[in-house]
Amino acid sequence: MAKATRRGSGGRARRLLCLAALASWGLAAPAGAVVLDDRGEMRFGLRAYTAVRVGTEKMGGDDDPLTFPDSSAGHVRQHRYFLELKLDHDIKRLGTTTKGPAWLLGWMNPSKLSYSLQYRGEGEGIYDYGASEFTDQYEKTLAVKNDVPEIPNVISGAIPPAYARRRVDRLRRIARQRHRFFLGYLDFEKGPVFVRIGRQILAWGETDVFRLLDNINPLDDSFGGFFIALDERRLPLDMVRASYGIGSVGPLHDAFLEGFAAFGNRVSTVPGIPAGSPWEPSGLGRPLPNIMQTAKVPDREDIRGGARLVFNAADITWTLAHYYTYFDIPGVRFRLPGQDKNGSNVARFGNEILAIQNFPRVPVTGASATFPLPSWYTVVRSEAAFFQGEPMNRQGEGNSFFTRLPRGSGASLSLEPNTEGGLNPFVYPAFLDLNRKHPLYGRVLQRDTFNYALGFDINRFIRQLNPTQTFFITTQFFYKHVFDSPGDLILPVPFRNTAVDPRLLIIGNGCGPPNARRPCNLQPRLLHLDDNRFLHTLLITTAYSGGRIVPSYGMFYDWQGAFVFQPGVAFVRDPFRFITDYTRVEAAPTGQFGAVRDRDNIRFQVEYVF
Repeated sequence: MAKATRRGSGGRARRLLCLAALASWGLAAPAGAVVLDDRGEMRFGLRAYTAVRVGTEKMGGDDDPLTFPDSSAGHVRQHRYFLELKLDHDIKRLGTTTKGPAWLLGWMNPSKLSYSLQYRGEGEGIYDYGASEFTDQYEKTLAVKNDVPEIPNVISGAIPPAYARRRVDRLRRIARQRHRFFLGYLDFEKGPVFVRIGRQILAWGETDVFRLLDNINPLDDSFGGFFIALDERRLPLDMVRASYGIGSVGPLHDAFLEGFAAFGNRVSTVPGIPAGSPWEPSGLGRPLPNIMQTAKVPDREDIRGGARLVFNAADITWTLAHYYTYFDIPGVRFRLPGQDKNGSNVARFGNEILAIQNFPRVPVTGASATFPLPSWYTVVRSEAAFFQGEPMNRQGEGNSFFTRLPRGSGASLSLEPNTEGGLNPFVYPAFLDLNRKHPLYGRVLQRDTFNYALGFDINRFIRQLNPTQTFFITTQFFYKHVFDSPGDLILPVPFRNTAVDPRLLIIGNGCGPPNARRPCNLQPRLLHLDDNRFLHTLLITTAYSGGRIVPSYGMFYDWQGAFVFQPGVAFVRDPFRFITDYTRVEAAPTGQFGAVRDRDNIRFQVEYVF
């Protein structure tokens, strides 16, 4: 039986199988931490690495024209520094033998009383000594010309210097170095009660790489986005977490109830990936002085919280969960500008369209079931979740010619639904109505979704390839259905611009050379998302030379039209790890992987752990 444990974070039976495989390869984690005192109550751990990623494909170009900055193949896209320091201190003895702060809890004679502190430092070197597209971003930003007519004091394709300086200052402020008090929590356990209070990470569910029930902590994509491991991207929350061991009740065994409450004022896009980073998805980083992105962060008191029940029954580990959280992808709400002091409502620098990222609180209800198939050396994982009111975005439908009409009149009536989540301003009613005096606000699009994942973790000997060690094969299938979809769902990421209607004044025939005027390419096309989505993952790994050489092969397939291939190898010589891998993305401009097209890279990483 796969025994449930309240200390785990999901995938218990699977992790038991993985640990058994790793131990057989000699790859179990190093002895772990340095003991600082003669009683073994204080332990210090360190993890540090430096990683270089070199691009193997041109970033940007004709097939991805909105990507900024362009970067040639062979250029260094990342030189990342990472340092993590952790101190664990068992203070149970101090709580029972002294009158210090630990006594406040120690008088209850707990079975466990300890605290953990963790520092994390991260840095990126390409903005100081990388290729010119990263070190000279001010000049690169000013060189961008947008496809608009030149009308003094109204429209200009030039990038204002003040806008360029603001972008570059923000990039260098948040993307070069970050130093954080990352984790800090107190653990208390007595009998069936376990409590952890402080800044921490809590992961539920049975999935890897992509998340269903594991949507509690936001993800930080600042230093590499999807190319950085999931466990390294989770952001801690100030949280109280508690569990109560129920034990056995009838057919249920090893049952426990766990709940949490966390402050709600942390989201994935703050600070997020800054414009100008090589990891900014597709066209999000292109200089657009007529659009300003901003985030509406939930209040600190708008808590995340919920509970789950975990138990074993009929050789299956079950989880039933319900909680409230904030998702990583926001619902964007447009605010189209009203007339400024010059009487113009044309979107431009100083009178921008506001793209407001909204993070509505989403109820998540779901269940998971995990069980082993011993005769097949396999663990089966399944998970289902219902997201109520998940924030979404849509392309917006209609002809840009009708956006000049007053809102609610004539043909523009067909464009009214675009204000719910629409991210193409040229299909907003009254967007081009020059008589409109006041701002026009859109609404956040929210829809219910059903999400399911099925995974298999398999241990197999393939003697022809490795006569001494098994292969570990893990694969997952993900499915998502959106209820009551408007049919034009997108990621809020543009990949190219298309022409407006030629009947529009000025922008309908105001771009191009004087002798060959054409409509301006101003309408954004965004990355399409299907209403029913299917995604597969695969990872295969084994070990040679007593666990010192560990090759691996990872793969993702998105049915919307995307493949990701990732072969790699790790050389292990404790306490060092030498890792190299290659990531190849073959994707149409659609779905999650379409946002990282042209980011193919080879990584070289040296890691030190104790």
